Amino acid sequence: MLQGQALGLALAPNQPMLSSRNIHFAVLGIILGASSGYIFAFYQIDKNLPVRTKTLDQGGGSSSHPSVSNDQILAMFKEQLAKDPENAEVWSRYGDFLSDNEQYIDAVAAYKKVVELEPDNLDAQTFMGTALWNLGKKTEAIALYEKSLKANPNHLPSLYYLAMVDIDQTRDLKAASDKLAKMEKIDPKQPALKQLRERIEDERKKAK
Repeated sequence: MLQGQALGLALAPNQPMLSSRNIHFAVLGIILGASSGYIFAFYQIDKNLPVRTKTLDQGGGSSSHPSVSNDQILAMFKEQLAKDPENAEVWSRYGDFLSDNEQYIDAVAAYKKVVELEPDNLDAQTFMGTALWNLGKKTEAIALYEKSLKANPNHLPSLYYLAMVDIDQTRDLKAASDKLAKMEKIDPKQPALKQLRERIEDERKKAK
């Protein structure tokens, strides 16, 4: 399987794409019309990141908010999608939630729906590739990464995942380094750059 949260294809290939329940609290806030302050407190995600990253603590949300089970979250997603089946944003977050819980078959279907609604949504297309990767469908995953990159040569998520493919699959550190350099030009403050750089350096040391 493929980790998508912070280290892409490279590390611990048994990790889900998301890991912060805080994200799910925020999604519920959006769905249920909570105040913007509540949403900003629990949903600090930069869509320009190549992978979604946690910005709060490792726990299950603030102690001042009630615990929400995965079953409750799932039910709320399904209820909202039944009411508004053409809402691409909710489908996208639903896909994230499913990937977080390693329900990759359903995640693929959710991301596919996003792409149907928004054909130019390269993030959803790329994360659908990650879910496919975790199902062992690596060829299909890589094809989606490459398709996203072809549509936008500066698309950070697809650059990142393809760099990890270079490292872990083809062992082409030159290609991975080239993608890293391109990412550094696009967004030198990108948090994932440090981890990608470290992976490349680690592989170079192993090759000596």
